[in-house]
Amino acid sequence: MSSTDRRASGSGAIKPAYLIAGTDEGKIDAALSRLRARAEREGGPGALESFTADGQGPPDADALIAAIPSMSLMASRRYLLADGVERWTGKQAEPVIAALGALPPDLTVVLVARELPAKTKAPRGIAEAIEAAGGDVLRYQAPRMRELPGRLVAEASQRGFRLESAAARLLVERLGESTLRLANELERLAVWAGPQGEVTVEDLEAMVADTSEEAVWALSDAILAGDPGTAIRAADRLAAQGEPVTPLVYQAARRLREAHAALLELEAGSSQGDVEA
Repeated sequence: MSSTDRRASGSGAIKPAYLIAGTDEGKIDAALSRLRARAEREGGPGALESFTADGQGPPDADALIAAIPSMSLMASRRYLLADGVERWTGKQAEPVIAALGALPPDLTVVLVARELPAKTKAPRGIAEAIEAAGGDVLRYQAPRMRELPGRLVAEASQRGFRLESAAARLLVERLGESTLRLANELERLAVWAGPQGEVTVEDLEAMVADTSEEAVWALSDAILAGDPGTAIRAADRLAAQGEPVTPLVYQAARRLREAHAALLELEAGSSQGDVEA
């Protein structure tokens, strides 16, 4: 475990504040999982309070500030989490920066900035305020595309199984650059392979379908069939995989146009064989 990971886990003294930032969503989520586990272990299920907004909105800065001086009768230490602070404006961040200068001793504030797409950053002054409060800034940058297969091989080894280099390249080709999506797939493969097991290209060919293509077809078919339940499930699956919305809309629309064109040909008297050809 790296020194950064130790600071984000339960293996060292907890700090009064953290900024977890960067482009590597897989490692950001892993750091958050460790902090959540520590909060529950040390303070019980109610020790961590989240101010993360539903959907794409910014965290509730006012509610976060109001919770800082509160007292807890149950937890020995309180944790306040705001995930998505990159969405704060400078005006929203200013009172949070001021509040970080007067944190009570029983409190840890955790701010998360997911710095994607490019040029998305935590508001100016947040990192400096975290450090001035005696906290840590933990940065996790996603590797470049060409570095991903090597990282997957190394992380598979940490999980107790061997991943062939060619299999790692296939994973990146099939699943893309999302470190969160790749980390989830490694977890699944670790269970499949078992301790000291191995995953080869042949194994992946049998296990890993081109999930994006398959789900887009399922979405289009469900829309054509007038089946909203199946369509929603397919859309949720694509969203969970981290697929960007705009290309998916274009792909689904293209398939719907193709289906409509085929229907017009059939209605004009063409045979099914001619249309399929």
